Amino acid sequence: MAHAMSQQWCQSHGLSFEIESRGIRAKPGDPTTVEVLMVLSQANINWQGTSEQLSIADLKWADDVWGMTQEHLDYAEQLGSELNLGSQPRYQLLAGTHELVDPLNCGLAAYEQLFFALQKLLPNRLGAI
Repeated sequence: MAHAMSQQWCQSHGLSFEIESRGIRAKPGDPTTVEVLMVLSQANINWQGTSEQLSIADLKWADDVWGMTQEHLDYAEQLGSELNLGSQPRYQLLAGTHELVDPLNCGLAAYEQLFFALQKLLPNRLGAI
């Protein structure tokens, strides 16, 4: 959801950032959940995405890694620990000092809550780049 929202925000502001979204438990090729597609559709965001697992190649490519939870960041930092210090991305919680709840298997209302949180967080993060 964050990937689709970020791309939409960048397009609407005439920016062309390269954005990738990965999961720490993602099953490569799994389609976007129905709940995400419903929430995005309600916001007029058309999305056709699939899941990808975070890899060392992603971390080599990235300047910034934003995680929803500390567990996400810990996983990314551990995976990226073999990178040279000068080529490591910046690891941060997307919400700054607190975690965002992962809505997986929590119903449509949880996805809607995350969407509203991301509507506030993503423009601030993207606008600061």
